[in-house]
Amino acid sequence: MSEARSAVIDFRSFEPYYLQLERILVKDLQNNRAEGHLLPSEAELCAQYSVSRTVVRQALSDLEREGLVLKIKGKGTFVTGRKMDTSFIQDTLGFHESMVRAGHVVHSHVLKLTTEPCGVDVARLLEVGVGEEIVQLDRVRSVDGRPVQVVRAFMPAKLFPGLVEIDLSDRSLYQVLRERYGVRPTSGQRGIEAVALARPDSDHLGVPKGALGLRMSSTTRSSDNVVFEHFIAQYRGDSFRFELQIGPRSSL
Repeated sequence: MSEARSAVIDFRSFEPYYLQLERILVKDLQNNRAEGHLLPSEAELCAQYSVSRTVVRQALSDLEREGLVLKIKGKGTFVTGRKMDTSFIQDTLGFHESMVRAGHVVHSHVLKLTTEPCGVDVARLLEVGVGEEIVQLDRVRSVDGRPVQVVRAFMPAKLFPGLVEIDLSDRSLYQVLRERYGVRPTSGQRGIEAVALARPDSDHLGVPKGALGLRMSSTTRSSDNVVFEHFIAQYRGDSFRFELQIGPRSSL
């Protein structure tokens, strides 16, 4: 906290005090605070920076809204770590490429890569026959050393011969499908819902059973309108924020 202690509020500035305090605290969080660290109390921050409790509360509320801290009544304010923004929900980039383009280091640990007969539900989603061979790929993804996603993908085996023989650790699945099979994601449908994480997903993500998570389901089509993948991904709820772009719908 030494760097934060040396920072001061400029009372002659036109910039609101809470914004100055927020900037000071963000720098401290980035440089000195590990996830789970308890921040000084509101009273301590008031005394340290010679500002009112209103200023402190406004700054902390903004940090909480950004996902950097979590206030727990009766216990204090804790560091959570910055939530990662993801845009691949609304475009054709996969998770791996989206995170790498954002400057993160992605690690993928393969839990399962095999072919098996397709059940009724997955057959409907992949638009294949019941009992037809599909590839199932289960992975745990880590971003910057932190496990954040468990994803189970299903693909028609007839579209991707030999896929189960490829080492997909630390690789982008979409890049492999593009370079080896000439298949590119073009369109699809994705949905997100809040869930309580069950085992073994909670264990893979390093959170308690029942912790808040985000569940994404996705069905993706290639340029010739063929469904080539359906996946279900479970995310740590304290790590991700999905942002969507909206605009006027065109009239027919």
